[in-house]
Amino acid sequence: MNSLTKILLIVLFFNPFSFTQECSNLLRIISDSPEVDIFINDSLINSDGNIELELQDGQYIILAQETDDRWNSKSFCDTIILTGCETKIINYFFKNEVLIETVPADAYVFVKDSLIGFTPLKVPANLSELKIFKPGYLEKKILLGDNSVQTIRLDFNGTPKNEAFVNTTLFKVLTGSAIVLGAVTAYFKLKADDKFDEYRFSGDKKFLDETNRYDTISGISLTLFQINFGYIIYRFLAE
Repeated sequence: MNSLTKILLIVLFFNPFSFTQECSNLLRIISDSPEVDIFINDSLINSDGNIELELQDGQYIILAQETDDRWNSKSFCDTIILTGCETKIINYFFKNEVLIETVPADAYVFVKDSLIGFTPLKVPANLSELKIFKPGYLEKKILLGDNSVQTIRLDFNGTPKNEAFVNTTLFKVLTGSAIVLGAVTAYFKLKADDKFDEYRFSGDKKFLDETNRYDTISGISLTLFQINFGYIIYRFLAE
């Protein structure tokens, strides 16, 4: 081996650019439940909720879902891009939840543009922001804190609904007066019948006059009762 060859070998050996050091990205997934299936690009990688895996540069779709077959089992899906010997740590919280309550209840709960349920609703604590919406109320965005329960009061912005007629004071007055008028009508009608029987038995005109007077009072109270009851029916039909 001549001197020139030796020099070239030494330069190549000590030159840091003469070779490249290959490395992989490190992905670490941690969950708070041992019963979790973890899929990467649709391939099942692990079933105990925790992995540490070396991956090449590229895009990966991660799905972590509970193995429990109950109807409200949870799952998380993320898309990540790994490059340049990166270490990526992802935490999934299946048991750490926050109860979201609203006043009024039955409000829509969104994560970004996805509807996840209606209040009251338990949501994973690792969600950063939620959107609360209910027709007739202002939309609210909330940030989840450390509290296990969050109660949100929604601000009404719709048209106030009229109180039901059955709950109004007028309905109670009309109902009470209808009962009184019905009783008055029946009472004076019976009195008129009794006086008429006495008139037929005695022939005394005094009893006939009393019969007519009681009949008149009974007729007036019956007319008022019919007007009262008719108005109640009208209000019910109008609603």
